[in-house]
Amino acid sequence: MTKRQLALAVAIAAIGTNAVWMSGVSAAEKQDVHGGGTDAVDTYELDPVDVEGERSEEANSLTSSTGGTGFLGTKDVMEVPFTQTNITNKALAQYGDAVEPLTSALLMSPSVRTSSSTMYNDFSMRGFPMNAYQFKVNGVPGMFSQTNMPSNFVDRMEVISGPVIGVHGSTNSESAGGSVNLVTKRAAYGKERLTYTQTVSTGGALGEIVDIGRRFGKNEAWGLRINAENIQGKTAVKGEKLTTRDFYINLDHAGRRSTTNLFMGYRYTKDEGGQRYFDFSGTGANLYTGSRLPSAPSGKRNYSFPGQHIEVKTWTAVLNHEQQLSDTWKAFFNAGYSRNYGSGYVMTSSSKLFMRNEAGDFYNTLWTYPYGLRNAYTQLGVRGTFHVGDVKNDVVLALDRDWYHAYWGYERNGAYGNAVPSFGNMSGSLSGGVRSVTWNYAPGSVRGAIKSGVTTYSGVSLTDTVEYGKATALLGIHHHSVKATSYAADSGYNRARSTTVSSSANSPTFGIVYRPTDDLSIYANHSESFDKGNVVGSGFMNTGAMLSPAKTKQNEIGVKYRRRGVLAGLSVFQIEQDRTIDVRYTGDPNPTRVMEGKNKFKGVELSVSGQIAPKWTLTGGLMHLTTEQQTNTGYNGKAVAGVADWSGMLAVEYAPDAQLTAFARAIYSGSAPIYTGDARKLNVPSYLTCDLGVTYKTKFGTVPAALSLTAYNLFDKHYWMSRPTYNFGIQGYPRSLVLSMTMDI
Repeated sequence: MTKRQLALAVAIAAIGTNAVWMSGVSAAEKQDVHGGGTDAVDTYELDPVDVEGERSEEANSLTSSTGGTGFLGTKDVMEVPFTQTNITNKALAQYGDAVEPLTSALLMSPSVRTSSSTMYNDFSMRGFPMNAYQFKVNGVPGMFSQTNMPSNFVDRMEVISGPVIGVHGSTNSESAGGSVNLVTKRAAYGKERLTYTQTVSTGGALGEIVDIGRRFGKNEAWGLRINAENIQGKTAVKGEKLTTRDFYINLDHAGRRSTTNLFMGYRYTKDEGGQRYFDFSGTGANLYTGSRLPSAPSGKRNYSFPGQHIEVKTWTAVLNHEQQLSDTWKAFFNAGYSRNYGSGYVMTSSSKLFMRNEAGDFYNTLWTYPYGLRNAYTQLGVRGTFHVGDVKNDVVLALDRDWYHAYWGYERNGAYGNAVPSFGNMSGSLSGGVRSVTWNYAPGSVRGAIKSGVTTYSGVSLTDTVEYGKATALLGIHHHSVKATSYAADSGYNRARSTTVSSSANSPTFGIVYRPTDDLSIYANHSESFDKGNVVGSGFMNTGAMLSPAKTKQNEIGVKYRRRGVLAGLSVFQIEQDRTIDVRYTGDPNPTRVMEGKNKFKGVELSVSGQIAPKWTLTGGLMHLTTEQQTNTGYNGKAVAGVADWSGMLAVEYAPDAQLTAFARAIYSGSAPIYTGDARKLNVPSYLTCDLGVTYKTKFGTVPAALSLTAYNLFDKHYWMSRPTYNFGIQGYPRSLVLSMTMDI
């Protein structure tokens, strides 16, 4: 069998496997849900969304000095008036652990801290909570939801710190912490690719991963990249089982005056027994009475109840096109559509357990909550260059629209309720495990979710990058309007009424870069961001009211220095964000939710990456944050919940020869404050974990192969993780080993 025949056979087998997965979807589910390599290519550039491979001189680095900066196009980090980290595929391969590969690799950015689990992709940037809802795919937002995001289709991640809506455009889930853009793999020029990877990890989970790439047509104008994986088995946590299957295709075309990229695929994931979240802010019978957190339990222990699971199916398609209009002007079009269906969602209420005392006793009610999320996005724009004397102007005008549909629901005994029914409850302790579980419903009676909300975002962005001599200035403004419609349901499980509210906001972005030498870059920025205004939920005196959009403002100054392949950066920033509080006025039976006060963040970031010696590479980052709540409540002057004071990461790689590579990483998170239900302050203790790995390249006959062994949390540290703005202690993960073999067939 020839190499091409073998590649075709594997592709057909992968497609057939996807068809088998789809055949297992019920008719009802179908009705509800259906409705890169690192090689360089210098022949063209796709400005609005960078889909090029990594530059060859940085193919062996964990971070890259170039990457996409929203619709501003591909930029060198020395030219960008922001803190930007471009994380390569190599970082994903080395540090994308079996629990949450994307969020683990994101720690290469000093702005990022993780609080992830196999259930949720939780992380934070500069003290602001984020998750998979904030991921962009080739510049398009809203293509995925929570739960165990795959990483096999990702070539690199472009991370910009701070509010950057001004260079990305509208999104249905904006975060003031920053943005993460996932750039998909595409076929490399001059090289066919067929790799097969087999993995086995602690607990016995087995994984098979296929990666196929080929270019064809005149001048290899067309490229096809196929990525598929199948991972099943138990994890390092006792009693937890993970199933992940996905199939993705990336098709690209490079014409004489246009470039096009189409990415599409399907994923299925199911996590059984993944409980990791403990809440210390309960009230009444769930009020926490201790003066400190209980000692962190072993990460191997599982506090899930029998039958607890999350099951999600996701369909995704993203299209990027750029058309040359003249020598100096281009038009671009970006679009995407996704459908997420949570067919199985049997959890504790809000996926957490209320901790009651230092002895580790916990309790919560149980629920089932099927859901569906659908998102469509389009962006149309032009980019052009012109000169006014010696001043160069790069202008971008972009229009976008995002349609977000949410379907939520739960049912007990055939009846739908407007309030979450108590399906049952569970209790236990950290030392004794789950003691009691009771259920008040039959799982077979649960039906699918119904439409609960539709939100439409319409935006326009205008930027001008002005260059003169050694200075560059970014001037930008983004305006968006939001129309949000929420639906209520009657006892017959039907939509009974709707409420529609609207809001709008302007977000300016300014930045300046001065480069006295090619090695040195001094920059400053002011950026603002507005999310949609929030509709006040049930249980308040002003239920149904639309609160003003929360405004976020960032001011940052920094310096970047690059010399002989080593890049270092230092920045100082301040971020302020409006916040809501609940006020109970005299005589009112319920509180009133209002927009009042601010949360303030002041921080310093330090980063360094590059080859420090012929056989040694170092990547590291350090961030210090101080926070303050400014509010007319008892929390005035207190630190923001869940935000650690210090965090850091240091990764070192040693490659004595072309065959052997050893690598290690240390991750530190400092102490973080959280608050009990009676506003007493507790502290989530600091922790340090270490990862260690080795990769050996060899040949099986004529077939190149790489063998890797990686230990995550090498010393099996027991620890609690915090999550910004939440009063959580999240159970850390135990030591896990991953052995993999990759063959380049």
